[in-house]
Amino acid sequence: MQPNLVKADVIRFLLAVAIAIMVSIALSFTLWSTAEAQQNTADESTGRFFAGAALGLQTDTPDGTAYALGLYGDYYLTRRFSIGPLLQMGLTGDLFQVGLTGQAKYTFGIAGFPELKPHVQAGIGFIYADLDRKGSKREDDTSFLMPFGAGAEYQLTDAVSLDASVLFNITNLDVRDENFFITWLIGLRFAF
Repeated sequence: MQPNLVKADVIRFLLAVAIAIMVSIALSFTLWSTAEAQQNTADESTGRFFAGAALGLQTDTPDGTAYALGLYGDYYLTRRFSIGPLLQMGLTGDLFQVGLTGQAKYTFGIAGFPELKPHVQAGIGFIYADLDRKGSKREDDTSFLMPFGAGAEYQLTDAVSLDASVLFNITNLDVRDENFFITWLIGLRFAF
């Protein structure tokens, strides 16, 4: 069997698994959100918007490890379930890549430790990558982007939290056959 056919089959399989996971998570969130909305109609985060900025690293990019910048927003539909945009940027001397996705996030509460809030998230959107190495042919492409991951926030004040996340990003870029990269982010999140 040819390597490209095997690679295409693996990509299709990973894509199908990621879609199945996201659909399962979305259905679970919908059920939890409905029940939670009925129980917690007057929660402090419901209906509020939070925005964050973070710095970090992206590994396994078309140019190796890149510096990362993440900007995101969360609008809470219930006290635990939020939706919002996520902008990921990766930069090296030769690479510029930017991805914009819509994310769904579920935040867990820890009894007895309300300042710490772990979360899981998944989303879908697009990514653009441009790799321009001196002495090599310039490569650029746009593709789908499906980030999913986990993290935690630690509430520093009523309006500011320290936030850390790791995102596993599935894509199909034709820039050095990039199909997967990981983003590590740590930053601050602000309540509005």
